[in-house]
Amino acid sequence: MESIGTLNPSMEFDNSQEGELEPLIQIQPRECDLDQPIAVDPLHHDSIAVLLANQPEDCPVSGEGRELVAAAAVEMEAVAEVACGDLHEPAMGMEFDSPDAARAFYSGYAERVGFRIRNSKSFTSRVDDTVIMRRFVCSKQGRPTKKDPFDLTKKRRNRTSSREGCNAMLQVNRRENGRWAISRCVLDHCHPLGVITKQSPAVQKKLAKKPWELLVSPATEPQQSGLGPGGGVAQSLLEYFKRMQAENPAFFYAIQVDRNNCVSNVFWADARARMAYSYFGDAVVFDMTCKKNKRMVPFATFTGFNHHRQLIVFGCAFMTDESEASFTWLFETWLGLMSGRRPVSFITAYNESMAVAASKVFLNVRHRFCKRDIFGKCKDKLSGVYLIHPSFKAEFKKCVNECESVEEFDSCWRSLIDRYNLEDNMWMQALYAIQQKWIPLFFRGTFFGEFFGTPKLETMHKFFQRHSITTTTLRDLVSQFDKAMAGQYEKELQSDFDANHTRPVLRTPSPMEKQASEVYTKSIFDLFQEEFAGSSGFLKEKVADGVEYMYRVTKIEDDSKAYMVTYNASNKHITCSCFMFEFSGVLCRHVLGVLIVVNVLTLPDDYILRRWTKNAKSNGLSCEDRGLCQRNSRKALAWRCNDLCRDAIKFAEEGATSAVIYKVAKGALQKAFAEVLATKKGSFFNRPGR
Repeated sequence: MESIGTLNPSMEFDNSQEGELEPLIQIQPRECDLDQPIAVDPLHHDSIAVLLANQPEDCPVSGEGRELVAAAAVEMEAVAEVACGDLHEPAMGMEFDSPDAARAFYSGYAERVGFRIRNSKSFTSRVDDTVIMRRFVCSKQGRPTKKDPFDLTKKRRNRTSSREGCNAMLQVNRRENGRWAISRCVLDHCHPLGVITKQSPAVQKKLAKKPWELLVSPATEPQQSGLGPGGGVAQSLLEYFKRMQAENPAFFYAIQVDRNNCVSNVFWADARARMAYSYFGDAVVFDMTCKKNKRMVPFATFTGFNHHRQLIVFGCAFMTDESEASFTWLFETWLGLMSGRRPVSFITAYNESMAVAASKVFLNVRHRFCKRDIFGKCKDKLSGVYLIHPSFKAEFKKCVNECESVEEFDSCWRSLIDRYNLEDNMWMQALYAIQQKWIPLFFRGTFFGEFFGTPKLETMHKFFQRHSITTTTLRDLVSQFDKAMAGQYEKELQSDFDANHTRPVLRTPSPMEKQASEVYTKSIFDLFQEEFAGSSGFLKEKVADGVEYMYRVTKIEDDSKAYMVTYNASNKHITCSCFMFEFSGVLCRHVLGVLIVVNVLTLPDDYILRRWTKNAKSNGLSCEDRGLCQRNSRKALAWRCNDLCRDAIKFAEEGATSAVIYKVAKGALQKAFAEVLATKKGSFFNRPGR
């Protein structure tokens, strides 16, 4: 990359771990070949990506592969018969493999008859938020919107509307077998049908491009979509960011460009993202699941979860270049914005470029690959094994999730490999080589905030589906995403209100359960309550006495698996071999049972993780923070400045909600500022030690 354009509010960040940071983030350019457009790095050998599309024509396919290819050919011929054969019209009950296949069929029918179609409504399941209904309508469906001719504040183009109230439509619903069937179909139109005119080659080429492909154009093409003359998609996005920064000076964005002055990567974050990170930045996920949809923009987010286990976002990016250098730039930019405060744990997809970049930027941070992402890749890499051996999937997940010692895991893995003849499977060999990066056994002692056996946390791909965020233009996508996140913040506020004004139902008269109900949020208390109730189903046998007590904890009905709990009565330090508290932040049922045995009736303060409590977002300072606040070093000055900025952002958000509140807030701020100046001029400020 030749140059980096970075715009940020004039704020100095405090790096408490690596010394002082400069007020502005200095980002090194990345080299780029002038003769070639920016391209995504090819997949590395360790991801073992096999692309059948790149199979040479003279390369023979034998065995199971030939059968799969033949089956795919038969299926494509069947689809062709549906599209071009005797079934010219849609009919009730027709089935398709996916909603995209149904749309393609309806689009082909519309082209033959003489009209255009567009997407309309879609419904999602209340159970898992997946799409269960899609509707496609004639392009002339609906009525033109009524416009106020006297509203001169809005710029409008003088063009006639194509809407004529046509009712023609096709609706498909997902069945229990996973296929999509036509449930509603209207073929009659209220307007004449005719031959659809073909677009010019230039228009067809533009429509064939995905929105993000307009960010980067080859060096041989005119630069109409970069940051130079002509603007294009990238310029529109930058104008939106400038307007956001003008409205909120704490809004931050950074641009990475190549030598052709074309946008390569974009990063942005608002004040709420930075504030959320100050509360819940201990466990971070770099989420690029939007890439599951081939038409989805390469949208990446730094995400986490709040004290209600709800999705929160710490920053966003558009990634058109997925090289190691680009990920390094993005991680450094994001970390600098967060004052250099590194998370405890960091999760990414199984990608070598991400892993190398994370190891360079996130020093002393426990990085691992997303287990869900690896299992998703297994569906493709081990599709033949899944098909031939239906029991393999369950045994494979059990081996990954339930082994509690290295010896147990190695034994279970070897047994799995031998039973299903996978000794020469390259994918399984690669997964075993990176076992410490994704097998839960190897990182149980690090906080990730996850709970086994609970519903999975929402990914950004699911978030986009739930909010029906479409990929029109990049600026519109950012705007839609901001609106969806505003709803997410309202959901968090509602959960805060419910936690402070409602009391959960207790199952026992135990003071420990009552204490937990008063400090934890509802979602975390529900998890604690399950552990507390489950503690009664275990036997506790003391196996060591002295300064530290050691207990062997086993299930009443099955004593084959034992957990070792160690308790120090002098400092009330307690640990369990399952490491649930270290991994999730809530005490396990084995520890809770032992605490009752040793007559500890309330939770020790050290084992109530603040980030799971109702007061997780309060402004109380730790002892270390209070000590830092009293010093006059440059580091302490930067810390105090950042702390005041966080409070000022919260003050501004609340004070701008209405004209009346704004007037009160403005007066209070001016009064406070006058008091600060008066104090600064007084002798109190100049006393030694102040």
